[in-house]
This record gives sequence, structure tokens and C-alpha cells, in this order.
Amino acid sequence: MAKEETKKCKKCMEEINKKAKRCPKCGSKQGSPIFLIVIIVIIIVAIAGGASGSSDSDNSSNSGTNKKKEKLSLVEHKISDDSNEFAMYIEGKIKNNTEKEYSYVQVTFKTYDKDGNNLGSCLDNSSALDANGVWKFKAICTESVEEIDKYELDEISGW
Repeated sequence: MAKEETKKCKKCMEEINKKAKRCPKCGSKQGSPIFLIVIIVIIIVAIAGGASGSSDSDNSSNSGTNKKKEKLSLVEHKISDDSNEFAMYIEGKIKNNTEKEYSYVQVTFKTYDKDGNNLGSCLDNSSALDANGVWKFKAICTESVEEIDKYELDEISGW
């Protein structure tokens, strides 16, 4: 005859049948405490929500895999006609895609020579960007201007 599987009652510690829903001695419920399951679910949801949340500092390169609209996005950009031997300018527009007004925004670009070496960065900032507004920027590059072959967006940030 197979031995009956047992466990200890959670309240009185008496040995009882493992499948028992109540202790035959004290009458205590033996099921999993529902509050423990609820706490575990809340923790999992909080971790998942925190991992998918975003800050107001956005890297706005649109990879096509990111279906969520960026808070700040690069609308257009080009090398300015005002560029010269002392400074190169990248001009364009940044769109605020939120209902939030930003008190500070900044855009930075990385510059490279023809061999792909990083030459430095170009930047511009503004002390205000209205909700759903567009900012016309003109980022200045002053390092190794004559060697710059290409540039790419580094970061758009704001708060």
C-alpha cells in the first residue's frame, strides 16, 4: 500500500494529508495565500512597466522597429550653407510630439572623417520648446571642420 503524502498544517503544525484543504485538527485553510499570489503579480507588472517606461531623454533615431512615437524627433537636417573653414553647421528641425512644454532641449551630432574616425560633436540647445512645437536648430561644429566627411544624430534630449 502506498504511503500517504503529508505536510504540516500552516497554523498548528500537525501532520495532515498533502491534498487537504483544511486541517482536520484546527480547521485552518491550507490553500496558497491569495495575497502572496497578488503580491507576486504586482511585482511582475511593476518590473515590466519599469522596463518599458521611457524618460524625457530620447535618442530619436527611427529604426523602424520602434513603433512608439518619440517624444522629440528629428524632422529634417542638412549641412548649412553658412558653413565655412572655421565652423560647420548642421541645421534642421526638431518636433515636440507631446502635450508637454520643454524648458530645455538639446541636439548633438557625431562627426566622422572619411576613414570613420570620430572627430567630435556638434550641438545646439534651446531654453524652450512649446507643446507640439517645432524648433529650428543650427548646431555648430568647430573641431576639425576641414576633415568632416559625414555626421550622424547622437542624441536629442529635453526636460
